[in-house]
Amino acid sequence: MNLTQKEWQQVLSVIQHLNDSLDDCLIRKQAGTALLDLLAADHFASYIWDDGEQTFKKPVFLNMAESNLALYENYYQFHDPITHQLQKYQRAVSVNEVMAQSELVNTEFFNDFLTLDGLYHGINIYVYDNGNKNIGDFRVWRTKGRANFEQRELDILDMIAPHFRNAMRNIFFAKHRSPSVDKETIIRTLSNETELTKREIGVTIALLEGNSDKVISDELNISMPTLRTHVQHIFSKLKVRSRAELCSKILFSQ
Repeated sequence: MNLTQKEWQQVLSVIQHLNDSLDDCLIRKQAGTALLDLLAADHFASYIWDDGEQTFKKPVFLNMAESNLALYENYYQFHDPITHQLQKYQRAVSVNEVMAQSELVNTEFFNDFLTLDGLYHGINIYVYDNGNKNIGDFRVWRTKGRANFEQRELDILDMIAPHFRNAMRNIFFAKHRSPSVDKETIIRTLSNETELTKREIGVTIALLEGNSDKVISDELNISMPTLRTHVQHIFSKLKVRSRAELCSKILFSQ
């Protein structure tokens, strides 16, 4: 795909955010912020599908009113003429691919929900695990008066989708890892089988727990630059490139 140097940097920024934490809300919000810049968009929302309850949950949003999103969760997602159609695609898709704009603007969903925050042109992407379970989405919108999204923006979302899927899968597995693998076991394994220092092992445990840099810095009483140095050393010694890879390598090998 023919991207400018700036766009490649923005794509890499999104991917980096997706690998930066084991907190799904944090990575979706950070990636969403970078996506708005990359796609020249105005609004962002992201949900996780609850297959048992058949509802979208855990919203993350940018430039949208929290009260309006509460209406979506409680009412409009059950009267939404487009999202469940978009959800069937396993690629980036434009809202207008499932419903023409001339039809959309005449719906209750558009007039009583989308317009409250100024959402007009939209593209979505939904990612799935190996069992074909929807594990997260990105919903990106532009306001009225802006140009509609084109195939180029859809291609960019498709480029990012595998990284989004892997990040969400790693987070899910980290949260649902075997209860027989406890902290003491991991510490003992890292002490015996790696060259990590005692401090680096402490940082590793905090990373596996999904804590943010600020929380780790405060809990371990180290500065942010020192923490980042420890993280670099951990990645180098364990031959991983991200927190998600760190989680996969340690937790899934137990």
